[in-house]
Amino acid sequence: MRSSIRWPQAVVFDLDGTLADTADDIHQALNHVFEANTLASLDVAAVRQMIGGGPRTLIRKTLCELSIEPDTDRVDQLSREFLISYVQQQNRFSTLYGGAEACLEELASAGIRLAICSNKPDEFCRQLTADLGIFDRFHVIKGSVAGMPLKPDPATLNVVLNQLGVSRDEVLYVGDSETDVRVARAAGVSVALVKGGYTTTPVDELGADWLVESLAGIPHLCRKYEIA
Repeated sequence: MRSSIRWPQAVVFDLDGTLADTADDIHQALNHVFEANTLASLDVAAVRQMIGGGPRTLIRKTLCELSIEPDTDRVDQLSREFLISYVQQQNRFSTLYGGAEACLEELASAGIRLAICSNKPDEFCRQLTADLGIFDRFHVIKGSVAGMPLKPDPATLNVVLNQLGVSRDEVLYVGDSETDVRVARAAGVSVALVKGGYTTTPVDELGADWLVESLAGIPHLCRKYEIA
């Protein structure tokens, strides 16, 4: 194991759209609920662009996309039904992005602490990472929980950083969207974006510190800061 890494000491990953492609499971669960409520369905490409803000935001965006008023009662009902439907999907269509396992292996071998900070409900983050075989790679996994604001508010990321026990200037946050840039800035950590995730705005317009073509670029980025 190398011990010469100067920076970062920890890498915190977003989950959906960054480490894992979960769009097909989310799409299936969402359409099941909307069709059960005699509402129109969306194609997976449309759903992919609405992932990242948590279940309630997904429901609100979908209703707006269908020109339906996203009133609180309707959003509450559909969100509850969506969560049930999503659990029933059992992550069977979700996959790791290419290079994810190798990326995590190389970072861990370099002594870098790994974590996840996601707007996905906390229990879903844990189940997904377990189903994808990467749960044990992470020192900290934090998804959304009741009473905590979602990203880009830095509250959950701050909890992750405190549990990692590293200073903020020793952390790299890795995501795929504007939300990830904003939460990193709010928490005072550096941020890299991976191309090909869930964003309607090109990643090179989002103001990240670094852009990488794939997850394979993250260890390469970290190697630039090795001490000889």
